[in-house]
Amino acid sequence: MTQPEKTTPEKKITEKKITEKKFTGKKVFLWFFGFFLIVFMANGIMAYIAVGTWGGLETDDAYRKGIFYNQEISASEEQKKSGWVISLSHIPDSLDDQKINVLITWPEGDLPPKKVSAFINRSVTNAYDQEIILTKSENNIYTGSLILPEPGQWNIDVLVTRDKNTIYQHKEKIFVAK
Repeated sequence: MTQPEKTTPEKKITEKKITEKKFTGKKVFLWFFGFFLIVFMANGIMAYIAVGTWGGLETDDAYRKGIFYNQEISASEEQKKSGWVISLSHIPDSLDDQKINVLITWPEGDLPPKKVSAFINRSVTNAYDQEIILTKSENNIYTGSLILPEPGQWNIDVLVTRDKNTIYQHKEKIFVAK
């Protein structure tokens, strides 16, 4: 019968040195390179997705509009005092309903609008932006057909103009279900 070998502390240290893998400069470089490769790949994927889903600017000429912001506020206050009233009398509530009606009331003695148009867009993309010209149908109601390809929130900007001058502007957000 053989006796089990006794392990001494010196023998343990020697065995540990043999089985221990060294962390060399090559391994440090590979780990460093691998880490940044993963970071750059993730950034590249996110940048590709971001560029593919956003179609453009939020606001054209944002700087110029910012300069004239106070004038826009005063024009809005004058518009409220003008006696003109615009409201959406019919908005699409589903994708099957593709019609918009705008009720316009103007002060007595004032001329009716020459052109009524509506700009329809989404906040998340400019892919479906559209302008429709509304035509008078009955009793100050202006109507038009539109195409809403997707459900969700839509912005409607109604412009009433006469001789190339905007008389009244009405902005509203609507929600369209499937």
